[in-house]
Amino acid sequence: MLASLVSGCGHSKSTARVTPPVRVKVSRGESGGVNLTRLVRASAARALRLLPNRGQVRIDVRPNPDGAIPEIGVGGSTDLRGNVQISWDPTRVAVRKALLTWVPLIVAHELHHSSHFRAGAGGNTLGDVIVSEGMADRFAHEVYPHAQRSPWDHALTKAQERAYWKRVRPLLEARIDPSVFWGDNGRFPQWAGYTVGYDIVGRYLTAHHLRAASLVTVKATTILADVGSPT
Repeated sequence: MLASLVSGCGHSKSTARVTPPVRVKVSRGESGGVNLTRLVRASAARALRLLPNRGQVRIDVRPNPDGAIPEIGVGGSTDLRGNVQISWDPTRVAVRKALLTWVPLIVAHELHHSSHFRAGAGGNTLGDVIVSEGMADRFAHEVYPHAQRSPWDHALTKAQERAYWKRVRPLLEARIDPSVFWGDNGRFPQWAGYTVGYDIVGRYLTAHHLRAASLVTVKATTILADVGSPT
């Protein structure tokens, strides 16, 4: 930002440095020719237009198969300080397609988490995680309404959702057990927590005529008390 100060007949100019909303660092890895720095910055800019400014977010992008969702080859996480890590599997045959399809959605998803955590609205109970994941995916699909559907948001039938909800409802205030949320393909179906969270948040948004971008300061307990169930 350039500010000009006029005094008498002379002109004095000073430059104020503007902190960019994101700082992107990409580690080298096979990307199928995708410019990941450009893709992540563009994806972040589109998402951040809809979110409140809560300071600069660091986004680290790394080739890391262990951090990627196996079914899509890309994954993400956000730490409690609101900084983001994006991982991708560089060994995939269709790595270019995977990156172009999923990086924008994952970036938007994680930036919603970032704003939610920095607003002090996050938590570590099962209920907190179910709802915050639903918020983040609802937001990602608001930012990219024509994007491919995320399979984890539509992993259960309505009967499976009701059965899952009956089992986990007494556990909502307990610290999250990963096998209960993500599923273990035994007691709990794969991606059960994501699907239930997506539907709970969807019901809340519909009932109150809201958009997911407006939920960054809303706590999970508010939504769970209001909605009651995913179906």
